[in-house]
Amino acid sequence: MDMAKVDSTRALVNHWRIFRIIGVHPPGKRTVWGRHYTAYSMVWNVTFHICIWLSFSVNLLQSNSLETFCESLCVAMPHTLYMLKLINVGRMRGEMIRSHRVLRHLDRRLGCADERRIIVAGIEQAEFIFRTILRGIVCTVTVGIVYMAVASEPTLMYPTWIPWNWRDSSSSYLSTAMLHTTAIMANATAVLNLCTYPGTYLILVSAHTKALALRVSKLGYGTPLPAVRMQAILVGYIHDHQIILRLFKSLERSLSMTGFLQFFSTACAQCTICYFLLFGNVGIMRFMNMLFLLVALTTETLLLCYTAELLCKEGESLLTAVYSCNWLSQSVHFRRLLLLMLARCQNPLILVAGVIVPISMKTFMVVIKGAYTMLTLLNEIRKSSLE
Repeated sequence: MDMAKVDSTRALVNHWRIFRIIGVHPPGKRTVWGRHYTAYSMVWNVTFHICIWLSFSVNLLQSNSLETFCESLCVAMPHTLYMLKLINVGRMRGEMIRSHRVLRHLDRRLGCADERRIIVAGIEQAEFIFRTILRGIVCTVTVGIVYMAVASEPTLMYPTWIPWNWRDSSSSYLSTAMLHTTAIMANATAVLNLCTYPGTYLILVSAHTKALALRVSKLGYGTPLPAVRMQAILVGYIHDHQIILRLFKSLERSLSMTGFLQFFSTACAQCTICYFLLFGNVGIMRFMNMLFLLVALTTETLLLCYTAELLCKEGESLLTAVYSCNWLSQSVHFRRLLLLMLARCQNPLILVAGVIVPISMKTFMVVIKGAYTMLTLLNEIRKSSLE
C-alpha cells in the first residue's frame, strides 16, 4: 500500500459489498439494480433468512428430549441473533456510512510515515482477520457437507423442520439437501460479515487513536515553535480526539444491544453444544460438525471482545502520551488546553453492551463461566431424569 495515500475505508470495502449482496445496502437509484433493489432485498431475506429461521424455530419447538432440544437451540438462537444484527445494520447504515468520511478526514490528519504505518498495520490486521474468519466459515460449511455425504441415512447439515416428507426418495432428499445447503451458505455469507465488521471498525478506530497518541507524544520536542503555533497544533489534536470520541460513541450505539444479546447467545450455544457432544449419542462426523459450530460461535464473541480490548488499550496509551509531551517548556495557555485534553482522555474507551456490560476479555471469560454453570445445571437435570 502507498504510504503517502492511506485510506482506512479500504478495510471496509468487502464488508459493504457483502451487505449489498445480502440486501441491506442499496446502490444508487439511477442503476437498474438500485431501482429494483427493494424487491431483491425482500426476496433474498425471505428466502434465505426468514424461511430458514422458521424451519429452525419450528424444529426447536418440536423437540421431544433434552438432547434434541440442545441440538436445535444451538442453531436456532444464533440465527435469531444474526437476523437482529441484520436489522440493526439496516437501522444504523446511514450513520456507519457517514463514519467513512470521518475516517478519511483522520487519514488526512496523519503527519508522518510512522503514523501512516500504524494505520496500514491496522488495515492489514483487519483484512487478515476477515480472511481468517472466511477460511474458518468455509471449513465449517465443508465439514457439514461432508457430514451429510457420509451419513448412513438421509440427514441435513443442521436440525431443521421441513414441511414435506424429504426422506421418502433419493430425488426428494437431494433437492431438499441442495436447497438447505444453499440457504446455509447464504447465511454463512451474512455471518462472515456480521462477525467481522464490528472488529474492523474497532481496529480502525484503535489505529487512529494510536496514531494520535504518537502525534501528541512528540509535542514540544524538536525544532522550537512560537507559542501561538504550538497552541494551534494542540487545538487540532484536541479536535482529532473529539472526532475519535464521536466515532467511538457511534460504534457503541450500533453494537450495544446486539453485543449484549451475543453474550447471552454465545453462553447458551456453548452450553447446549457441549451438552449434546458430551451426553448425546453421536457419530464422529456429527460430532465434528457440531464441534466446528461451537468453535465458530465462540470465535465470533472472542473477536468482538479482543478488538474492544484493543481500543481500550490504545485509549490508555493516548492518556500516557499526553503526560509524555514536553509541556513543561510551553505557555500557560498551552498547559490549560492540555489539561482539557487530559480530562477527556481519562474517560476510558470501554464499549458497553446493554448499558451495563463492558465488552472486554474479562466479560468473555464470564460468558464461558456462565456456559459452564448452565452445563452443570443441565447435567443435574439429566441425572435426575435417569433416577
